Amino acid sequence: MSRLIAALGFLLAFAGAAHWVVPMGRQALAYATARDDAARIADLELDEVLTEQRVAGEIESALAANDAELAQSFIALADARGIPVAATQRARTMVAAGTAAQALNNAGRFGRGFLTGRADDLAGLAGATAGDLTVWGDLRDAGREAIHWAKGENVDELILGLSAVGIAATTATYATFGASLPVRAGLSALKGARRAGVLGLRLADDLAGLLRRGAKGPALRLVRDIGTVQGKAGTRATLLGIRHVDDAAGAARLRRLAEVKGGQTLAIVKTLGRGALYVTKAFAKLAWWILAAVVNLFGLIASFNSAVVEMVRPLWRRKSAAASILGQGSALLPV
Repeated sequence: MSRLIAALGFLLAFAGAAHWVVPMGRQALAYATARDDAARIADLELDEVLTEQRVAGEIESALAANDAELAQSFIALADARGIPVAATQRARTMVAAGTAAQALNNAGRFGRGFLTGRADDLAGLAGATAGDLTVWGDLRDAGREAIHWAKGENVDELILGLSAVGIAATTATYATFGASLPVRAGLSALKGARRAGVLGLRLADDLAGLLRRGAKGPALRLVRDIGTVQGKAGTRATLLGIRHVDDAAGAARLRRLAEVKGGQTLAIVKTLGRGALYVTKAFAKLAWWILAAVVNLFGLIASFNSAVVEMVRPLWRRKSAAASILGQGSALLPV
């Protein structure tokens, strides 16, 4: 009886812990298996933080800042995840995106991007890209760095290198009827991020090193990834995502996220930050949860088996005793 009580006690204890240990272990395993898939990582992170109240607050903040693009991105993300959005917020977003003031503001940013190459949104990058496609942008940037060199000032080798590659890429774009446009767009986005101060030092050093060593293949893959992000998710998402990209592998993660999520990418990166691309949870913690879930499952099975054995043990004893009595009776019968 004492062994049965002990087995039932362990069974109840493991069953009580299973309702939080096993789900956490499954979640940890999902994070571990999704470590190279930015889109899957983003989905797992959003499951924990994105609520109807969070979406409503983000849309309201974007509308208050006259940022229709961000509001539209959050609405697209909410629709994709089945989160309801108030009809009034949808209507206000549509109005904000189509006002004449917005169009005039975009035209001004387009012109500024064309002339200066500085871009922090879609209109600005469109202007910068238009300038680059006419070679004006790359010549402008290369000339600016040449003036810095002549004055004895610091020269941005990355901007200079991107401009040199850009001149060749522009020629290739015309020659291939636009086939090299992702590379061209990626160069413009990287130059814009560099000027805006959102290009991380590690990514800048990685790209500058590739250009300095003449590693054209890896450099072009990185640039093409950024250009693909710009084409799939827009400029704002590209510039915001570049903040969290450390190297070529990070650029590939950002491209994967943009390819899967499209217009939702801006809202995802705004919500999750670096967590949209990388598993930010400590792997030691994840490993502990997986181990705890395995131990809990083993304990459940072992304790259940022990309880069953202890419950049927008396039946085995009775059967053994009956068999023993029958055997003794058979021995006493005359042959």
